Amino acid sequence: DDLGQVTNVAGLARDAAVARPTVQGYFEVLTDTLLGAWLPAWRPRARVKETQHPKFYLFDCGVVRALSGRLRETLDSAERGHLLETWVYHELRAYLAYSRCGGALCYYRTPSGTEVDFVWTRGGHSIGVEVKASRQWKPEHGRALRELREQKTLTQCHAVYLGDTPQQDGPVSVWPLFAF
Repeated sequence: DDLGQVTNVAGLARDAAVARPTVQGYFEVLTDTLLGAWLPAWRPRARVKETQHPKFYLFDCGVVRALSGRLRETLDSAERGHLLETWVYHELRAYLAYSRCGGALCYYRTPSGTEVDFVWTRGGHSIGVEVKASRQWKPEHGRALRELREQKTLTQCHAVYLGDTPQQDGPVSVWPLFAF
């Protein structure tokens, strides 16, 4: 019931004791009916073992909460982060479709824990976007972006947070949600 989490279809099929094609078919129905969308994993370098499984996002941030009977429950901080990430994901998708700028939207994660919520790539450019449901930006929030920028894996780094003031965290441009 998590939002925007890495989705291992084979693992889900095994846990549900059904065939993998059956589970894949259910996800295809959700995407075909525009109830959900896949976010593929970005794999820029062969020498690093990045996560390969895509993430799956439902079309609406509140659907999972409603289906699980938690619609009126208070949000905890972890859930708030997933909800905000889902919202930003759909805003990015809408902007990319509306602007017709092309490129691919992905996410990045390694087994060691380096993670960037969104990476947009086109040609030789790769722009990382980190989303934090925090009213204050902390330097540790941009660690993965800074590391990938130093390695020249990312050409630009942006972050979105719930604060009120645009900031600069080294190479990371930090934006309040609505300014972003």
